[in-house]
Amino acid sequence: MKNFFTREVKIGLVFIVAGAVLFFGLNFLKGINIFTPSNHYYAIYKDVGGLVVSNPVLIKGYKVGQVRTIQYNFADDEPFVVEIAVNKDIKLPKGTVLALADEGLLGGKMIDVQLGKSTDMHKSGDILAAKVEGNFLSQLSELAPKLEQTFESLDSIMLSVKSLVNSPSLHNGIDKFDATMADLRTTMAQLKLATANLPKTMATLDRVSTNLDQKINDIDVAKLMVQIDKTLASVESFSEKLNNKNSTLGLFMNDRKVYDNLNTTVESANALLVDLKQNPKRYINVTVFGGKKEKQ
Repeated sequence: MKNFFTREVKIGLVFIVAGAVLFFGLNFLKGINIFTPSNHYYAIYKDVGGLVVSNPVLIKGYKVGQVRTIQYNFADDEPFVVEIAVNKDIKLPKGTVLALADEGLLGGKMIDVQLGKSTDMHKSGDILAAKVEGNFLSQLSELAPKLEQTFESLDSIMLSVKSLVNSPSLHNGIDKFDATMADLRTTMAQLKLATANLPKTMATLDRVSTNLDQKINDIDVAKLMVQIDKTLASVESFSEKLNNKNSTLGLFMNDRKVYDNLNTTVESANALLVDLKQNPKRYINVTVFGGKKEKQ
């Protein structure tokens, strides 16, 4: 047995142990725990943007694995094949996307696992869909034109506000507003005074209403109704006499001959008055100083 542990064997064993320690140490420094069982998945990217082995793999901010290897072939349009290791107890539904995103403002990268909604699960070794999320700097560069427009708008708004503040119209408006407020205070004082006199006015109206009610109650309604009935009866009797052709008013109102005779009489009287006005000597003889009457 002593012959087996020769110097050469011992040196070989030392190299083997040193290699194992180095392997485990490097993986430990990379954050890779080779003793934890995991499933491996792949994604193909056109640009990894600084992603390196041992970068974290997260689901909704929780670390579930890490980048295991990055293989590349620059002859392809999408040269990077990224292998990730995910804890074996985590299943990835079909439709899951491995999004390459920023880990923080300092520019670190990570794989953000965006879970699908299928009930079917991926198997270890499957190639999953990949996409690249916009980083902070690219988003900032996209926002820069909008921010510039916003600052220009703010600048124009500030100039408008400054011109408005310095505008004489604003000062005149403020003066008019002060005058309006003074008028309003005067009106409020008058309204307050009128409100103070309102109870007296209401008391006067109450007394007037009471007196009016008393006068209405003093009226003999039955007697008034009798008088109204008598008046209506008189009007009805007059109407009947007016419509009765045998009465004087009826004959006068309904007999055509009476109307014609009256009309003829009026016309004759009118003609007589006209002739009298035109020929007064025909009807009136005047003797002056005992002279003879002129014959007509």
